[in-house]
Amino acid sequence: MRVLKFPRRLIRHLETPDLPLEALGSIRRLRRYLDELEAGCILKARQLGASSADIGEALGITRQAVYNRLHALEQRAESDPEFAIPDLDTEEIPDLEPPPTETKLDAR
Repeated sequence: MRVLKFPRRLIRHLETPDLPLEALGSIRRLRRYLDELEAGCILKARQLGASSADIGEALGITRQAVYNRLHALEQRAESDPEFAIPDLDTEEIPDLEPPPTETKLDAR
């Protein structure tokens, strides 16, 4: 399991509203990061002894929803070598998705 670093640069992109497409791309990457962060925190809370009810209360969801997420996360952690737990101690931006391929328009 890899550790992702907190994407502070993506947050700085959101502070420049004059570049909306860049901001939207940053939002997409931040959502992915936050999903990974939530997954890692759920697993860590469980390792530290938190119950499904405790985790559900923190997330504002039912304990049954937590149980379902835990089941999916545990399977993913066991089978997905790309599964990563985010690290809040550093500033490096994670490469959560491969860069988009550029397509050139025909100049006709």
